[in-house]
Amino acid sequence: MIKIFIKIFNLIKNDMADFRILKDAKAWFKDVYSKEEGFIIDFDAYYFCLMAGLGTGQKRLDLSISDTNELVQNFPGNYKDKSKIIVSVFLARHLSSLGVTLTDKKIAHIEISKLINPNSPNHLSEDGMKEMNKYAAAGYDQIISWFEERPRTLEAFLRIYSIKLEASTVEINI
Repeated sequence: MIKIFIKIFNLIKNDMADFRILKDAKAWFKDVYSKEEGFIIDFDAYYFCLMAGLGTGQKRLDLSISDTNELVQNFPGNYKDKSKIIVSVFLARHLSSLGVTLTDKKIAHIEISKLINPNSPNHLSEDGMKEMNKYAAAGYDQIISWFEERPRTLEAFLRIYSIKLEASTVEINI
């Protein structure tokens, strides 16, 4: 009975893709983690990487699963309430990168349907999750290029991150 349950669980689990972060990201962000004032969960680092990738319009094309660590399958904690906004920004950036505008309704629908799974708790298909992870990976690359050395506090990270992201943000044209 237990073996059957495990097989069913694995089938369900494998049907959903994971949020994944580059393996060296946790070490790079290590001084920014803090229960009092800092990153509390690994998804915090993923979120900042994702926003940097989406903001700058960069995505890592050569991302492989062996370069990353699995985080979670669903938006955790406070991110769950904002998940539709995060996915919407991702979709807008992705459509813009393809040169698709919302006036091209048929093409936009085709492209969006490749990335979305309405039955998934994270709203994304496997392809959608892979694409989102590519933006997060490129965002991490962007973030480390913005810093001369790893930040030692959340305050130091946020100060430079916000300045650099604002200066590097590329408009989304859809």
